Formats: sequence, structure tokens, C-alpha cells
Amino acid sequence: MIWKPSLVLLPRKTREGHFMNAEIPENADSRSASFRQITDAFLSQDGLPFSEVLTAEKIQNAFGRNSGLFGMNDAYSTVIVVWAFLSQVLKDGKEASCQSAVARIVSHCLEVGVEPPTADTGDYCKARAKLSLKALHELSNEVAADLEQRADETWSWKKRHAKLIDGFTVTMPATPENEAEFPHPRTQRKGVGLPIARAVAILSLATAAVMDAAIGPYQGKETGESALLRSLLPSLLSGDIAVFDRYYCSFMMFALLQLQGVDVCARLHHMRKSDFRKGERLGKDDHLIVWTRPVRPAWMDQATYDRIPATLELRELRYSVVEKGRRTKQITVVTTLTDPEKYSHEEIAELYGFRWNSEVYQTDCTSSAGLYQLAA
Repeated sequence: MIWKPSLVLLPRKTREGHFMNAEIPENADSRSASFRQITDAFLSQDGLPFSEVLTAEKIQNAFGRNSGLFGMNDAYSTVIVVWAFLSQVLKDGKEASCQSAVARIVSHCLEVGVEPPTADTGDYCKARAKLSLKALHELSNEVAADLEQRADETWSWKKRHAKLIDGFTVTMPATPENEAEFPHPRTQRKGVGLPIARAVAILSLATAAVMDAAIGPYQGKETGESALLRSLLPSLLSGDIAVFDRYYCSFMMFALLQLQGVDVCARLHHMRKSDFRKGERLGKDDHLIVWTRPVRPAWMDQATYDRIPATLELRELRYSVVEKGRRTKQITVVTTLTDPEKYSHEEIAELYGFRWNSEVYQTDCTSSAGLYQLAA
């Protein structure tokens, strides 16, 4: 079922003396602990528990499309190694070792009547190194898409598929291969610190699944979070609602998403100023505004720029967030959901409030990023 944050009052007092409420997670740590309890119970099973939830056919199809199948009738076949590897990266601490993965494979082979491998981890590590990064990526996206299609309509937001977008960074061991792919930030002295990667993920509000993710160097040309998000735009489908923070809030991002039939709900970028005395008034702290197309950015080709509309009519609204023991925070949201009858002020505030969920899910996104890097 859809994960909704614990209710806390976030009042904005109107002239009439009423309060508007929104939702944010009350205790992110407790949510993470609950997730760990679920995964621990799942992984406490003998053998390869992923064999019960991720079919061999799906794995073979994904790796077959990428010429990544190996050891079809072996204890270290692509399918078995993927099952073992998923269990390995999902487990924290010492149990996330290659030895533990091999033990799971041995248990699985005995269970299904296949000749088990020896306890030596060398063959498993060699087989794991053969896993295709592209195939793992496609497999992950396919599983997430299947979950989204099967999700109950009541899990959605007003019968719409909302996708939460957020960025984060991950560090990794300072191996020559990692340092070549993900150079140290210029702020670090040579020989100090760890390689760092930047990542952006799209998460489903309904299922909490990572729909897609992009990983790149922390710095360099076209390595920022906006550039990574642009590479993920094909993963957003017509009818979706993209919900993201102000870092991505720009005319071009809104325009590109609207060209795909994707609506947007985002916090206003701090460089943009709002004036609720202007534009068509829809209600208290709620009005329509018009953004004008800027000059063509260097990363956009002329053909795409010619498709960008000259103006965008958007809706801008404002509300206040009050948390016990903290300063009141005023949030200004910009959205393409301009119909106040269909999408009320309170509902838009609630939708943006769900973006907090992506902060809770970032730990799991980091695990996915690590899985991709280990497989490479």
C-alpha cells in the first residue's frame, strides 16, 4: 500500500482564522528501521529468496537482450548469480560478504537438486564481475514498471501516477578504476578522500520503487543534477506528475516535461521572485503566472528549442510549514496543474509534501547505485 507520512499539523492561518494542513514524515529514522525489519525477515529465509519474487525468465530476457547470459546450466549461471547478488547487496554488515552469497547458492542448489559449488568464493566473484550493468539497469526498471502497472488505483494521487525526483551523492572505495570514472572533487587534496558520484532517481509515490536512476561524476561538463534528470526524461510517461525540489525548477525543464505530456509540481527556485498581487487570482496565496522562454541554453539543440513554447502559463501558490521546535517555513510551489476546481490549494500542498518521501528512500537509492557499480 502507499506509504503516507505520519500526520503533523503544518498550519497556515488565513484571514478568516482557519488553518491549512499538509503532511511531512514525522520520523524518517523509524521508517528506515521498519524497512530494515522487512528486508531482514525476507533475507532470513534459506537459499535464494529472490528466486521466489524475481523470475528466471525476466532475468534471462533482460540479459539476453544485452548478450549477457552465461553458465546456463551451471551453479553460477546468470540467473543464480543475480539472485545471490541481490541478497548480498541488500544485507548490511559482515553478512553481505561473498562467502555468505556462496552459502546461499549452495543451499539453493541442494534445495532444487542441483550439484552445489564448492565453498570457494573465487568462482562466484568472477561470475559476478560478468553481470552486465546495462542489463541490471533494464531489469530494475522493468520490475519497477510492472509494480506501477499492478498498483491499486487507490494508491495513486487523484488517479494520477506521481513520480518523486531527487538527487544525492555516493562515495566508493578509492580503487584506480573508481577514481578514473569518478574523479575526486577539486576541493579535495590529492590522495585524500574518496571518489564521489552524483545521482538522480525517479521514485514512484504509489509503490516506493525506483523507476529509474542516473549516475555520473560529481563534477565536469553536463554532470549536474539537472543534466542527469534530462537523461531520465524518457522514463516519465504521458499523464505522470513529476514532483521535484526547486533545484530542477526551470522554464526548460517544465517545457520539456510538458512536451511529453507530463505535469509538474515543484518548489519555486530561490532565484525567481514571486508577487501574488499580479496574475489571475485563484484564491488566497494562489494565482496564475506566465513565464517567458529564455535564450537557448548551450546543451539544447536548435531543433528542440524551436519546439519549446514562447510562454508557459503556470500556477503559483504558497503555504506555511510549522514544525514543533523549528522556525516556520514558507513554501512556494509552481505547478502545471492550473485548474483550482480539479486540484485544490490544499491538494497541491499535500502533493508537494509527499516529496519528503524521497528523502527517506534515498538510502535505498544509494544501495541501488552501489549495486550498479559493483556489477560493473
